[in-house]
Amino acid sequence: MLIVGAIFAGGGSAWAAEAAVYAGPPNPDWISTASVERETQDIEDGIAAMFQSFTIYGDGDEEGRDSPLAKWTMERTDNGVVDVLILSCGTMPSGLYPFPNAEPDGSVIEEFIDHGNVVINIVDWFGYMSYEGHVRSAENGGAGAQNIFDAPIDFNSRSNVMKVNDNGRKYLPSLRDLEEFTTDRPWHLETLNGTPWEVTTFAEAGPNDADPAVAKHSETGGIIACLMQKAWPNPSAQDDIRGELVVEFIENWLAGEGHITLSVDPTGKASTSWGVLKTR
Repeated sequence: MLIVGAIFAGGGSAWAAEAAVYAGPPNPDWISTASVERETQDIEDGIAAMFQSFTIYGDGDEEGRDSPLAKWTMERTDNGVVDVLILSCGTMPSGLYPFPNAEPDGSVIEEFIDHGNVVINIVDWFGYMSYEGHVRSAENGGAGAQNIFDAPIDFNSRSNVMKVNDNGRKYLPSLRDLEEFTTDRPWHLETLNGTPWEVTTFAEAGPNDADPAVAKHSETGGIIACLMQKAWPNPSAQDDIRGELVVEFIENWLAGEGHITLSVDPTGKASTSWGVLKTR
C-alpha cells in the first residue's frame, strides 16, 4: 500500500503512454527526406512532453526483429499500457513487418496492435513497402495492410476529393481552413463492413471513401489511424499539415476521448531520444 501510494503521490505517470516515431528513408515520390524531418519535428514539438518517453528512430534503426525500432515495439506490446507508434515517413520497415509479406500473421506491428496499442500512419498506403537503406524494397502491396488489419482493407486511388466533416472540424482543426482537399490513398470503408473494426472518419468523398480516418478494433482495442495518405513530396512548411494532424489527433481524439492515458503533467519535459536519422 505504501508503494502504491508513493506512485500515485508522484503523479501516477508510471502508467502513462510512451510514444515512438519511425522517421526513416521515405519514398521520395510521396514525401521528401526534408519533409519527413520537418513533420517529425512538428510531431516532437507537439506531443513529446505529453508522453512518459518519446523516441525517434531513423535510417539504420529498422532492419529486422533485432533492430532498435522492433525492440521498442515488442517491449511495449503487452506491458499493460496503451502506447503509440507513428510512421512519419509513410513506409513499413522490415523490423515491424518483413517484406514481401514474409510474416503475414504475427508480425511485430500486428502483435503490437492486437494487444490494444496505437499505430498512426501518414503519407502513403499503410504497409505497402519499405525504403530502408534508401532502396525501394520488394512490395507487400495491398496485402500488407490486409494482413495487419486481418481484414480486406483497400487504399487504392478511387474517390479522392475529400470534404471535411464535423469530426474533422472538431478533432483536427488544421482541416478547417481546407474544407475540401485531394488525397491519393482513401480508406475504402465498405471493405471493413462486417469486421470488428469501428471507423471514425474526419473527411469523406461519399459514403465509402474517407481520409483521414481511424479504426478501433472492438475486441482487442487496437487502433490504426491513417491520416492524409497523399503524394505530396515538397510542400511548403506553411502548407504541409501532416505533422499537425498527428498532434491534433493524439490530443483531441486519442487522449480527448479516453483511448490513451498521457502524462499527468503534459507541460513537463518528457524524456526524448533520437535514433540515427541520416539524410542523403
